Parts: sequence; structure tokens; C-alpha cells
Amino acid sequence: MKNKLNDGAKRSGPERRILLLGAGGHASVLHVMMLALGLPPHGVIDRKLNAGDLWEGLPVLGDDDLLSTLSSEEYVLVNGLGASPNCAPRNALYTRFRREGFSFLPLAHPSAVLAHNVALGAGCQIMAGSVLQSGVEVRENSVINTRASIDHHCRIGPGAFISPGAVLCGGVTVEEGAFIGAGAILLPGMRVGEQAVVGAGAVVLRDVLRDSKVVGNPARICGGR
Repeated sequence: MKNKLNDGAKRSGPERRILLLGAGGHASVLHVMMLALGLPPHGVIDRKLNAGDLWEGLPVLGDDDLLSTLSSEEYVLVNGLGASPNCAPRNALYTRFRREGFSFLPLAHPSAVLAHNVALGAGCQIMAGSVLQSGVEVRENSVINTRASIDHHCRIGPGAFISPGAVLCGGVTVEEGAFIGAGAILLPGMRVGEQAVVGAGAVVLRDVLRDSKVVGNPARICGGR
């Protein structure tokens, strides 16, 4: 699946130019990954930078409104917004431009390990050193960040964000827009509800309710978002 994903991305490169949305830390990591994959972006879109400037050697083309003047047949997008821990801005950006007809390129770092039967949705991002085992499903616009470990038959919902070094044991479900903090551990079969936050280093021994936040070892509710 990893090789098929990246080969498909390379085939789409000459057909449509790639635009990177955002110019922060997450975008910088994506830029390096795209270069490693032989998929250099055509330019970057960011409202905080001035058109004509350079960012990491890429031309700044303008802000989000520029995309309304461009053809979705000529350009494909990469979502460069991160989440810490609020996933809403990242997901709103994705939803806005999907509605305008743009597609988002799925990416997997060459060092990521993906089982042959992993299923990846549109615009998902699989970062360096991550491991996705048999039967894992990652829905659209989700991020599996650096060195995260996703064991067999986990389900990662749309727009979820799995932070660096998180460990999801077998059969874990992370629902839409949920955030899993760095180094968190989720035991087998746990479910994290929509828009929930699991704090960094938390050890999740029971299901996490929708819109709640849990921290600590064992993880306990510390309030809603």
C-alpha cells in the first residue's frame, strides 16, 4: 500500500501542480517529505506571508483567497496546517477547498511502514518512522505523525490527528476530529470520541467520551474542550 500510494502521487505530479497550504512547522515537515518523495511543491499559500516572498525556497503565491481564482483541474493541495490540540482549523480548511472542487494529495514518508492491507483516505499524511499494521484504516485528512505506532485493525476517523510517538494498540477507534497527544498510549479496543483530546503521555484504559479531554496515567477527564 505504501508503494502504491507514493507511486500514485508521483503520477499525479506532472498532471497537476502541488500547492502547500500553510507555512508553519507541520508544513515544513511536509515540505521535506515531499522532496524525499520527488514531489516538490509549486508554491505555498499562507495569509501571514506576502506574495512574492520565499519560504524554505518556495515562492509564496498568496493567501487562501487566491485558490478561488485557480482551477482544481490544474492544482492539487496538501494541507500544511497542524493541530495542537484543536483540529478544527485544519479540518475547516480541508472542507472548504474540497467543496470548491480541489483534491488533497495523500502522502506517506518513505521510511513509514505500512501493511499491504492498510486503507488510506484522501489527503491523509503518514509521517516519518510511523508504523501501520494489518487492517488499519486512516480516513481523509488525518495525520499519523512521526514515529507513531498504529497496531492491527485500528480505525482513525476523518480529520483526526495522531501526534508523534503515540501508541495505539490493536482495535482502537479514534473518531472524527479527535487529537491524540505525543507519547500517549491507548490500550486494545479503546474508543476516543469525536473532537476529544487525549493529553501527551496519557495512558487510556477506558473509552474517552466525545468532546472531553483526558490526561494522566491512568487517563482521567480534566474537562471539555
